[in-house]
Amino acid sequence: MDANYNLSGLTDRIKARLKDAQYSDTDIQQFINDAYFDILGDTAYQFLEKAYRASTQDGGPMFLPPDYQTLIHLTATKDHNKHALRYIPSRQFFDTGKNASVKNYTYTIFGNQLYYSLPDIEGELDEEGDEKFYTLDLYYLARPKMLVQPTDEPVIPYEYGEALLLGALARAEQLRDNFDYAQIYENKKEELITNMKERYCPRQQEGENRAKLPVFQKTRY
Repeated sequence: MDANYNLSGLTDRIKARLKDAQYSDTDIQQFINDAYFDILGDTAYQFLEKAYRASTQDGGPMFLPPDYQTLIHLTATKDHNKHALRYIPSRQFFDTGKNASVKNYTYTIFGNQLYYSLPDIEGELDEEGDEKFYTLDLYYLARPKMLVQPTDEPVIPYEYGEALLLGALARAEQLRDNFDYAQIYENKKEELITNMKERYCPRQQEGENRAKLPVFQKTRY
């Protein structure tokens, strides 16, 4: 990866493309972040996927990881047996009425916390005499962090970093009332994003959910 693929390097590259060394760093870096979240905002990219593991004996709650955005899959493992937990709405999950006993292997999310229901294993011991625990594995989409420090690097793969540049350039040209240039940059950015989605959204395609996947177009520049 290019050692300058960070906020400072991107700022310098945009100034060079604008042919204006005096253009405000503050404005450029805001444009970079605006483009950054615009590109990442509505798509389940593979490079945003993360896993988090915790141990438990009860039904929580537990705080979600700080960078949590969307849960993809949740499993609980005990004695090498793995169970996928099923999501149910919070109103149903917190119901203490007659259906309360059928909630095992379910979960809900409320107030940025994860609540889950598992068969009670309090007092169960393993072969070594230690208490048994469930291992919870959370597979989720992480929320990208704003680029603030000069050395902060985008999570967008380097080979598609040009899309980030183009998005920031479009915003800079709009501020200079160069709307024709801005549109050219936007069009090129969208072509790159199309290719990036085809490459980095495999699970979205496997699930036949192509609502956010445009028809593939070959980059022409």
